[in-house]
Amino acid sequence: MYDISVVIPTYGRDKELKALLESLQQQDYDRQKIQVIIVDQNDKLDLAPMINSFKNDLSLIHEKVTVKGIAYSKNIGIRLSEADVITFADDDCLYYPDTIAAAVKAMREHPDVDIVYGRVYDRTTRKDVMRNWKKVPAKLNKWNYHLNYSAITCFTRLKDLYFNEGFGVGSKYGTGEELDYVMQALEQGRNIYFLPDIDIWHPEPGVRVMSPEKTYYYALGQGAIYRKNFSVPFMLFFMAS
Repeated sequence: MYDISVVIPTYGRDKELKALLESLQQQDYDRQKIQVIIVDQNDKLDLAPMINSFKNDLSLIHEKVTVKGIAYSKNIGIRLSEADVITFADDDCLYYPDTIAAAVKAMREHPDVDIVYGRVYDRTTRKDVMRNWKKVPAKLNKWNYHLNYSAITCFTRLKDLYFNEGFGVGSKYGTGEELDYVMQALEQGRNIYFLPDIDIWHPEPGVRVMSPEKTYYYALGQGAIYRKNFSVPFMLFFMAS
């Protein structure tokens, strides 16, 4: 049994994925307790030689799939997980050496918590990424969740909550699988916290670098999620930043 499974859906990236795996090699945590599940959606790029080069250092599952979709891939990872805690990494993010240790420590210190979210933070520039993160822990509810979660900082115990495969990259709407996930969890009365002590690095995103088509599908997906989860305050859609 592992302490944590790191599920990595990947498509079209090799150098970025290699850097992520290198960051997992450098964790201040027993690597034998970390399960790495790579859900490989590539139909042209052969990642096997690169992934195999890490098998002496990491407990790896390389799962090839023919269906493209980030939600589908995350659900595959949930089913393959043999750990107490699951997290879902973007294939272009990086873990700091203490990321896994901080997340596992938080889950152990709070056994009543179902999901913990950390922050996306650049320690080199000392800047928040994606949003202005709180400096103190916060219990998430239907009124504050929108500004206190991120797909890549989700650490969950839940093996019975899955991502809606109609949302996310590779789906009809192309975004929003994590938003729908946290909204499902809130609807079910799950205990969810944001903790600022868990950091993950990710390149700065933004509408500025999105194509018009991507921006359109992002907005379309957000609207669809709020229609689906209509009991969660719709006004929060307009509070995103």
